[in-house]
Amino acid sequence: MDFQTEIEGVIRASVSRIISDLADSVGWRSLSDIVERTQETVNRLGVQIVERIYQEVDRVFDERRNKRKVIIKNCSKTRRLLTSMGEVTLRRKLYFDKQTARYFFAVDELLQLKKYERIEKNLQADLVSKATLTSYGKASELVGHRVSRQTVHNLVKRIDTDALDVPTPAPSMKTVGDIFIEADEDHIHLNNGKSAEVKLVYVHEGTRSVCKGRAELINPRYFVTVDNEADDLWANVADYLYSAYRCSQAAIHISGDGANWIKGGLNFFPRASYHLDKFHVFKSVTGASFGNKRLRKGIIAALYAKDFDTVRTLYQNTYQSKQKLSDRKTVSKGLFYLENNFDEIDLTPAHSCAAEGHVSHVLSARLSSRPMGWSIEGAGRIANLRAYYFNGGEFRNIVRRKKTKKETVRYSMRVHENQRPSKVYPFSASVVGLDGITDGFSSILRAILKRK
Repeated sequence: MDFQTEIEGVIRASVSRIISDLADSVGWRSLSDIVERTQETVNRLGVQIVERIYQEVDRVFDERRNKRKVIIKNCSKTRRLLTSMGEVTLRRKLYFDKQTARYFFAVDELLQLKKYERIEKNLQADLVSKATLTSYGKASELVGHRVSRQTVHNLVKRIDTDALDVPTPAPSMKTVGDIFIEADEDHIHLNNGKSAEVKLVYVHEGTRSVCKGRAELINPRYFVTVDNEADDLWANVADYLYSAYRCSQAAIHISGDGANWIKGGLNFFPRASYHLDKFHVFKSVTGASFGNKRLRKGIIAALYAKDFDTVRTLYQNTYQSKQKLSDRKTVSKGLFYLENNFDEIDLTPAHSCAAEGHVSHVLSARLSSRPMGWSIEGAGRIANLRAYYFNGGEFRNIVRRKKTKKETVRYSMRVHENQRPSKVYPFSASVVGLDGITDGFSSILRAILKRK
């Protein structure tokens, strides 16, 4: 039986099984039941097809190998691989290359399956993605506990987060009227009992209304760091902006809570203006108002009008009215905060922060919203992965990323009879394509597809 006929038979059997299940639908109560049962059948079908393809690639390699130089040492070696469809059992031959005195599994290396890899790369990417948004344990739960929490953690640790990058969307060197740079930090607990900051900077072109009461950022880009110094972070922001926009033709606005590291961004964008963001202004005012809506409204109105004398008077009156020392400290702290940033307060729509509490969405939801302790390295890795996710990064790309040193495997192999049989060609497992020059995998795949 040829390969195509065999696969068609497997598919027909699966279709018959689905139809039989539908006919015997006793106990099925909803469309969800049908979807679940059908998905199970499709997954089983996928596992069978993958297993059969693996065997066929191995068989064709065996058929086309140079039998004087490459010999079989074991006809049936088995390994198991966990995939999104289920566990796949891979049966293949162990070969020995006389020229290099090396044992190898040809199909493993042709299909780029590493020696000790037991989780298929698409499933790896899915687990890393889930661990980026939830916890390691929750990621394990979402795939039916088929892997442990520690395994998920190990997969995340293998990602080179320093190399993560999402290409600048076309067109580059875009011309816009305003560029907004907003910055904040998330405070996290470390597993040594101390605390640390995860710094976040996000760049966008303004906001647009999504629905009543909700707005979204236009073309946002996120940058994070766990370093105490922020120069490298701002350098990355500058690299992105100067490659994506004509910054000389745009008004650049930097906003934040007044922290020195945020104001340090002015060193990288000398023409930029700095503003204290609306979220932190309102947070300070609310804390000093103690639920007095009339007082809060009066302070905010004075800030909008930039009437700082009135702001001071309202705060001083509130201070005098409080008897508790803790309340007086709250008022003093709030006034001190505003006084130190009076010049940067501008609550007009052009300069106010529209993405209030954005750090909670990007960082806190994973890093600080739950009682957990982090290492600096672990927090930095998750922060970078979350930035990569919100920047539109594809997790399969980082899992499949090639190593710096190409792991290229070459074997001597007799070419197909119609391709100058007198010559022996080396082939590389890293070269994949049906229509390219003669290489191992493409020639094998062509042979499979041509087989009747």
